[in-house]
Amino acid sequence: MKRHSVVAAGIVGLFLVSGCGGAPPTTSGGGNSDSNGQNAEGSSNGLSWSGTSDPSLKGQTITVLWTDTNGIRGKLLKQFTKDTGIKVKEIGVDYNSVYNKVTTAAMARSSDIDVVEMDTIWAGQYYKGNIAVDLTHVIPKDVQDKFTPSSLSAASYDGHLMGIPWFSSSKHLFWNKELFKEAGLDPNRPPKTYDEFLKDSKIIQSKLGGKGIYASGWSWKQAESLTCDYVGFLGAYGGAFFDKNNKPIFDTGGGLQGLKEMVTLMKSGTVDPASLQWDEQDVANAFMAGKIAMMSNWEEGDNLNDPKQSKIAGKWAVGLLPGEGQVTSAACTGSEGLAIMKTSKHKEAALAFLKWIAGDEYQTMEYKQEGQYPSVQALYTKLSSSDKSGLLLKFDEQFKYGVNRPNAPGYVQWSDIISARLHDALLGQGTPEYNLKVAANEVQSQEALSSSQ
Repeated sequence: MKRHSVVAAGIVGLFLVSGCGGAPPTTSGGGNSDSNGQNAEGSSNGLSWSGTSDPSLKGQTITVLWTDTNGIRGKLLKQFTKDTGIKVKEIGVDYNSVYNKVTTAAMARSSDIDVVEMDTIWAGQYYKGNIAVDLTHVIPKDVQDKFTPSSLSAASYDGHLMGIPWFSSSKHLFWNKELFKEAGLDPNRPPKTYDEFLKDSKIIQSKLGGKGIYASGWSWKQAESLTCDYVGFLGAYGGAFFDKNNKPIFDTGGGLQGLKEMVTLMKSGTVDPASLQWDEQDVANAFMAGKIAMMSNWEEGDNLNDPKQSKIAGKWAVGLLPGEGQVTSAACTGSEGLAIMKTSKHKEAALAFLKWIAGDEYQTMEYKQEGQYPSVQALYTKLSSSDKSGLLLKFDEQFKYGVNRPNAPGYVQWSDIISARLHDALLGQGTPEYNLKVAANEVQSQEALSSSQ
């Protein structure tokens, strides 16, 4: 899903109100279980998964805030009302407006919104900022087990399940089979490691560069898209953002090696130079135009095979992004969840909505009508028989190797710091070592400042 801009407005005030640092806490509970409405028995705000079928919920109205700019999801909500008798008022906005609306409502202690979209990078703030209900002990374990690992982890923070997994998403490796063949490469064998990726890139560039074709293109403008790609490289080399003591370590080990590989690719002359100004859509456009042989991107399919938009319809394939060493593959996840606002006056009805969202009926409708990939693992096998494109199982395979961005409070500020330094390194303005060290120190300082508020 292409929803990965970071929205900074609104977070600072809420972050200071919550008084919490952004690095993952050392204790499982984060020190505020009571403030999240959990009692000794593990219930949360009196919610009950079995209570969602209570007849008294019929006639209630809940308000849902999520991304919906084309009205498709709004139409699906009619089925929920038909099934449960609970009415839904939808606030459908563009992705970049969601977080600000959520934090504004939370700071105002407004009860106007019941269910809200939750990108994985917001999960920590939803918990630490006391925005959403902790559902860890509300959603039964056997229900949690049915979700794809990437979607379940994306809806969680430090062991707390802050929403129902809504959909699965990650980056994938796409390649142009025709260009592979033209360069003398096996069109059915994409690179499995970044060493192979660089080797294949040099072959493609030497054979096709004279035609204005580049081996790859990336969404490496100074933005969240760059951080997302870096997460994949960091994961491929076994890196991590923080150690067990919450100290930034992405400037060492796999984090450093990942950026070095990105810089090596950039300097090799095989990456389209425009990548430093591109987001994911720009990359997809170049791929569809046949100008780049490989790309990393979110779930694509319909656009790539639409002859009106794409010159490579039927000439491309998708598979796992590379790994290194013991890492088979690593890709940044883009999975999201839906959460219940702590200020909601209709929490049980809201929980009934989340239960419906996690059901096969909704997940199947959303997949078929919106192209959103299910969070329910079993549906991949069930729906694959009617998937003529074959993409469903291929995308599902990558979901097994997802790597989450840090989702603790403060990530909005971290991402700006990290993406700026990543971009400088790719521009050749300082070494990877220097830029990541500066970024790590700035993140550490940001954490110290936030913790002292």
